[in-house]
Amino acid sequence: MLSLVSCQVKPYAPPPQKAVVESVETSVKEFAGRPEIYARVQGRLTTAAAQLVDSPQRREGGRIYLDIMEQTPRGADLMTDLAQSPPFERIVLIDILGLAPGSHTLSVNGIETVFTIPMTQAEALTSVDVPVSDAVRDEMVDIEDLILDDPVPSSSDS
Repeated sequence: MLSLVSCQVKPYAPPPQKAVVESVETSVKEFAGRPEIYARVQGRLTTAAAQLVDSPQRREGGRIYLDIMEQTPRGADLMTDLAQSPPFERIVLIDILGLAPGSHTLSVNGIETVFTIPMTQAEALTSVDVPVSDAVRDEMVDIEDLILDDPVPSSSDS
């Protein structure tokens, strides 16, 4: 019996690498009463064949690190002049869950910018002590002082 075996080398993608980032801008938007921070990242790919892949985020204290990653297929020629490489722009939602309102630093492939998480309306209301006036205090009635009428009369009342 004759058997054929293929000895082709399977193509593989090399590991992703950081893309060349030229500028980072942040903007604050609001969704359902909560602030959202977006980063607008602009830069250049190292080759026309490269593609942007995942953009992982990590946090150390109040500093957030965002890695804009690209992946180039095996055998692609890298451009020696980055001015001729294709530009990119990516808008990324920054994970601010659990961060307190105030200034924080975002580092994108080594370029840093500072952004401010605004205080939400709920936080603003709970941070202000509202004094209770005597008029409101006088209108408060203890529950024990209330006599409730039975809304559903019993059959013996008829």
